[in-house]
Amino acid sequence: MPDTILLPAAERLDPHVIAMNEAAVRLGAAPADPLNFPLAQARAAAERYHAFLNGPTPPPAAVMEITPASAGCPPLRLYRPMGGEAERLPVLIYFHGGGFVVNSVDTHDRLLRLLAVHSGAVVCAVRYSLAPERRFPHQHDEALAALRWVAAEGETHGIDPERIAVGGDSAGANLALGLALVARAPEEPRVTFGLLFYGMFAHDFDTASHRRFGDGRYGLTTARMRWYWQQYLGSTATPDDPRASPLLADLHGLPPLYLLAADLDCLRDDTLRLAERLAEAGVPHRLAVYDGLPHSFATMTRQVDLAGRAVLHAAQAVRRHLNP
Repeated sequence: MPDTILLPAAERLDPHVIAMNEAAVRLGAAPADPLNFPLAQARAAAERYHAFLNGPTPPPAAVMEITPASAGCPPLRLYRPMGGEAERLPVLIYFHGGGFVVNSVDTHDRLLRLLAVHSGAVVCAVRYSLAPERRFPHQHDEALAALRWVAAEGETHGIDPERIAVGGDSAGANLALGLALVARAPEEPRVTFGLLFYGMFAHDFDTASHRRFGDGRYGLTTARMRWYWQQYLGSTATPDDPRASPLLADLHGLPPLYLLAADLDCLRDDTLRLAERLAEAGVPHRLAVYDGLPHSFATMTRQVDLAGRAVLHAAQAVRRHLNP
């Protein structure tokens, strides 16, 4: 895998990201590191920070909260693009990032609306349980329950159960890839496409991107990633379980995948290694690595033009695959 030459931060990091971070600090909206603050305080800070990122005027979409009656299925939020109320639309089941520990459907509201508007699909955002209150494999089981609910009940909400994609960012990309792997079984609902932003795909910190960017100069740190994995797995689960580290799974038979990575991200190589393994398994995929952007860029679309273009291209890829 080719390495990347690191230039000084001021020369590499997108200037819109720098301005965004400076504005967050001025407004008292900077995120708190959960390694240095109580978890409740860090979670509240994450919500404030993402409220700043989302802004006051998100893209239009009809929003519905769902509390499924089916056992094991967490609450869902459906985002339906305006103008498609009379149609049966495809669906993108989406899992938010946050190391399995922080963030929520609310922190990703703008991203979810953009995906719905530009993909022409209903976005089904899953309110999965957070760690350490709930640990692996609980979130994995909730993801499967959400897929089964969409297949069984989605038609009552204008969803076409034959056109299902899965997606997520960071920890959510881990859940989305794991769900696509499970959905290969003939008894499970079929997943036809996957959208994966800068995923946390393996319990491995000895990569070039962790060594180069893990000190936190661009946000996410290797130390925080170790802590996130510890909260998620606890003391009993093994990180070698392919449900926890889907990069270790047999990848044959997956649907087409669109992978997005941030160049200035300690998790960059998780995505690059996944692309290599998909190629070995013959899985159709596209890889886009965005220069000058840090981890979590998909939630920065209001302030960072390149992030907006990346999300637009991702949504268009969903539209192409779900509307052949």
